[in-house]
Amino acid sequence: MHAVVLRYIDQVARLGSIRRAAGVLNVASSAVNRQILKLEAEIGTSLFERVGNGVRPTAAGEYVIRHARETIARWNNVRSEISTLSGDIHGEVRIVSIPAPMVRILPRAIEETSRHHPHIAFRVIDAAPKEHSEEMRARRPDIAILFIDRRHRGYEVAARIRMRIGAIMRPGHALAGKKEVTLTECAAYPVCMLSDPWILNATAEAEFTHSGAQFRSVLLTNSLPMTKEVMLAGLGIGFFTPTGFVDELKAGELIHVPLAEPDLSASEIGLLIHRDRQSSPAVSALAKRLVDKFAELERDISAL
Repeated sequence: MHAVVLRYIDQVARLGSIRRAAGVLNVASSAVNRQILKLEAEIGTSLFERVGNGVRPTAAGEYVIRHARETIARWNNVRSEISTLSGDIHGEVRIVSIPAPMVRILPRAIEETSRHHPHIAFRVIDAAPKEHSEEMRARRPDIAILFIDRRHRGYEVAARIRMRIGAIMRPGHALAGKKEVTLTECAAYPVCMLSDPWILNATAEAEFTHSGAQFRSVLLTNSLPMTKEVMLAGLGIGFFTPTGFVDELKAGELIHVPLAEPDLSASEIGLLIHRDRQSSPAVSALAKRLVDKFAELERDISAL
């Protein structure tokens, strides 16, 4: 199958529209449509069905899309490996991450990698958990930094950090002296919430059904830095692992009190590497530095 039609199929599937895909590819819509029709005629079945103003893959289309993406990824790996013959690594690394590691771990690892390999490009995606799931199901990221989930098939766990989710607050807060707190206790005070707080909603709903409590959000945002600033100002409690707050916790500017709920008592953040791409020089270069950063972070958290 020709490389051009592989790229066309991949973009149409991502964007759900031949017209939008053509815009990204900088070609005429008719050219994209013609290539797809030609392939459909060759294999004897439709790859996309027309719905409204867009398209969606058929069952056969899903197989071809998966093949297209795997082939494109392997070809990119080959190109990257060829470039290393001259000692120069080229390529792009696609990373998906939850917010906290994006603030602390990723920038440092990328900076070090770029210093040694200036021709590597990085595409970093800060997505909500639902988008994380879609990215991982499609196996698009080369590297992911997420809460470990057995559903992340096709990825190897290169490093992990085990930690507890807790309430983060100013040292003078009324709950700051406790060894652990319940969500019901926290609900008595203003809270700062990320717009998609993963499993926290389900756990809170279960507990609040019995206690009758509910959160009073002083801030709802998708920005971790914004949440951090509001907590530093003493305006509310946030619910996080210590990952994105190590410096503030070390300095005594914030306090982390573990949550008592069993579902939240322990979490593992993992460094996940795509099995088929872990030998790619560009992916390997970043992964090695991320493993080191995970070890550093684990030491920092243990010292808190």
